[in-house]
Amino acid sequence: MFANNVTFDYSKEPSRDILCIDCKSFYASVEAVARDLDPLTTKLVVMSYHDEKGGQSRGSGLILASSPAAKKAFNISNVTRARDLPYPYPEDLVIAQPRMRFYMEKNQEINRIYKSYVDESNHHVFSIDESFLDVTDSFRLFKVSNAYEMAQKIQKDVYDQTGIYTTIGIGDNPFLAKVALDIGAKKEGDMIAEWRYEDVPDTLWQIADLTEVCGIGHRMARRLKGMGINNVYDLAHSSYHVLKDKLGVMGAQLYAHSWGVDRSFLGTPYTTKDKSIGNSQVLPRDYTDKAEIAVVVKEMADQIGTRLRRAGAQTQVVGLGLGYSMGYFDASGKRGIHKQIKVTPTNQSKVIAEVALYLLSLLYDNQVIRHISLYSGNLVYNQAVQLNLFESENNQVADLKTDVIVDTIRKKYGFKSLVYASSLKAGGRAIERSSLVGGHAGGMAGIEGEAHG
Repeated sequence: MFANNVTFDYSKEPSRDILCIDCKSFYASVEAVARDLDPLTTKLVVMSYHDEKGGQSRGSGLILASSPAAKKAFNISNVTRARDLPYPYPEDLVIAQPRMRFYMEKNQEINRIYKSYVDESNHHVFSIDESFLDVTDSFRLFKVSNAYEMAQKIQKDVYDQTGIYTTIGIGDNPFLAKVALDIGAKKEGDMIAEWRYEDVPDTLWQIADLTEVCGIGHRMARRLKGMGINNVYDLAHSSYHVLKDKLGVMGAQLYAHSWGVDRSFLGTPYTTKDKSIGNSQVLPRDYTDKAEIAVVVKEMADQIGTRLRRAGAQTQVVGLGLGYSMGYFDASGKRGIHKQIKVTPTNQSKVIAEVALYLLSLLYDNQVIRHISLYSGNLVYNQAVQLNLFESENNQVADLKTDVIVDTIRKKYGFKSLVYASSLKAGGRAIERSSLVGGHAGGMAGIEGEAHG
């Protein structure tokens, strides 16, 4: 232990009864239940574009979710492709096409169950399959004596009503509940783990792999290892002041988390402003035609422009990234390429598209493309319009009016009510992706319009 190091008095730290609840293999479980199959024992994968030739080919599908039985049988994870499955596909393997809208409906159903136990301020949706609940003040109402009994009650309620199994972590704060879920619950027969402050030496400090802790990615783990910190115990017994000096606020947070300390409350309101707005999508096939790639880039620029205007923001940076097909490397050995450029603050779709296409002209040299990302950054939030000195004022005002009209129509009738004519050409993705939902919509979240079904 370092002299004069920061220490924590758990008696002065917030102690609540926080549940972190995860729907086990959510997408796969929903598909299994819809087929009257057991989510735990059925070998099922949710896979997009799994069959491009009516059952006559393996395809190049992306596996979005796998049931526990499929993961064990085929040694796969959620982020794999069709080629990682045995082929021809085993007879006992169920392949389901993704249905994001259906999953969101099921998510809403499950969250309604959670809200029957806590009020809105004590319920936080972390992701489509994960939620936090503060049940501290709910024991008496539901006639339970502790958080563990409450977790069992909620777990049974969700299963009885939906057929979905849940895993639950319990902690004094959201962080402890989360790590209890991620690391402890999966090892328990009833899929419930409870980690409290007094358990930290026997639970949190026993984690050998830093990346197992939420908030520590592979890059941060490498930085910590470069400082001689190889596990959570090392992190907790390192110098707070060195961590703070080298890693800033993140270092201070990591140190506190290593002691199981998290002073956030679910009911605390907060507001954030995006520092960037982007759009990224995996293409359904390899793109080698620059004209087709340009169509997708232009569509993405249109979507970003719409989102910027909705947010009341203007971008000062536009960046484009091209990811190559699996197994493709360019002359320099890279798997992808990107470039960004500073621009006069703008949220005009036309301007963003022009810049994006210019970047494409600099980057594309007959590579085989499977992933495209376009982003805006260094955003400014104001209502003033900054005009380009090198273009006619009247033309710029006309473009602004056009954007307003397009936004109004799309808001009422849906995004695909107005699209570029080029989106009808081969390679266009906007019309197809406008019918998708959430992260699968290619950056269309929030711009689909009232009529978007």
